Amino acid sequence: MTMREYLSLALQSLMAGVFVFAAFSKLRGRDYFDGFVTTVRRLTMRSGPSTTMVAAAFAVVEAVTAALIAVPATARAGLWLAVGLLALFIAVVFRAVRGRVFAECGCFGGRGAVMSYPLLLRNFVLLTLALAGAAIPPAGSLLGPFGHGAVLAAGVVAAVAMLRGYDHAVGAVLARLAPRPEAREEG
Repeated sequence: MTMREYLSLALQSLMAGVFVFAAFSKLRGRDYFDGFVTTVRRLTMRSGPSTTMVAAAFAVVEAVTAALIAVPATARAGLWLAVGLLALFIAVVFRAVRGRVFAECGCFGGRGAVMSYPLLLRNFVLLTLALAGAAIPPAGSLLGPFGHGAVLAAGVVAAVAMLRGYDHAVGAVLARLAPRPEAREEG
């Protein structure tokens, strides 16, 4: 394998991992999905079954994106779909931040990141990775099915570590920047 093929495969597995994690986080249980529906309601400022349908559609599209990226023959189409989704997510977060809509992202389940500029940065990084993956010709299935599966599994692990690590780093930086209660009382 050439360096380009390694890079292509690494980007494919990482982006597949990001979208597997995103879809799984929303669909792994009722509470997680309901949390995402709440986010959609806050962002759209609507209620009712239509918001549940929009939330379900996003989770399904994320799962389809991951599947397309994971298959060598459709990897490039999946990466371009990822580019489109990430551009949409950036627009949604930007609109929420500018409109001062307080909502948790709900992107990766559990207690999500609040719609904020750090979330925009994370999505820009993901968009850059997806664009790079789409721009490089796909590596194909050079490792055989088991090798390709192992690389995809490593991509999921790397994506989870990257996303959780980013969220923890942002939380640590924001905690350091926040004034301490005793500092406010002294002033």
